[in-house]
Amino acid sequence: MTIANQCTITAKADQEKPLKSELNALVARSLLEKGCQKFELYQLYDAQDKFFIIEIWKSERSYKKHLEGKEYLQHKEMMQQYIDSEVVHPLKLTQCLTQLGLKEKKENK
Repeated sequence: MTIANQCTITAKADQEKPLKSELNALVARSLLEKGCQKFELYQLYDAQDKFFIIEIWKSERSYKKHLEGKEYLQHKEMMQQYIDSEVVHPLKLTQCLTQLGLKEKKENK
């Protein structure tokens, strides 16, 4: 079963730049993990302290492996100094998104 999440992260005051840098590193590393299908970072134009991550994992197993990985846990702990709040929202993929993902994979083969 595919796992998808939207994470909302708010930086502490004056910590947007270091948090953004660390989040970009997290995205780059996560995209290399087996089972990671999408991992994107967004920042609000009008609220520079707010970030959104959209992540999609091939299976619950690959997502759990990501969350329990040594590198992820170390990175997450280090980033806490920059984070004021973080909320994770599980998402349900729509048929449209599923079809789009399958179409892109077929075209790349």
